[in-house]
Amino acid sequence: MIIKLKQFKQKVMALPLIRKLNQFQAMPIIWWSLLVGLLPFVFSLLRIPIILRVGLLFIIVNNIISYHVGRLLISLKLPEYWLLVLPIIFCLAMLIRFAKYNLLFGLIYLIFEIFGLMDRHIYN
Repeated sequence: MIIKLKQFKQKVMALPLIRKLNQFQAMPIIWWSLLVGLLPFVFSLLRIPIILRVGLLFIIVNNIISYHVGRLLISLKLPEYWLLVLPIIFCLAMLIRFAKYNLLFGLIYLIFEIFGLMDRHIYN
């Protein structure tokens, strides 16, 4: 199964459009943001209960991803306005199908991205 996933990944990465897109410096931020925007729909299609979706996906997984995006901004030396990409994509995804109270998570993800951006200078 893992071998098939690796082969699938290699085929996708070999597509000319994907190779062209990955040449841009900010593409890791965009890929992670799209993942955060699409995962709620995947969890809904898999009929995962709302409590698990909010607890596991919105609170744990997306916070880790948003912290990682903040750290990526440092390593890629991108401007700070890239912090807004992940929360905006997430909030747009929430407007399409999910409850409006989930929009609050967009603000939480922005805060975790700022924590990632601060790196180890939180107490300074």
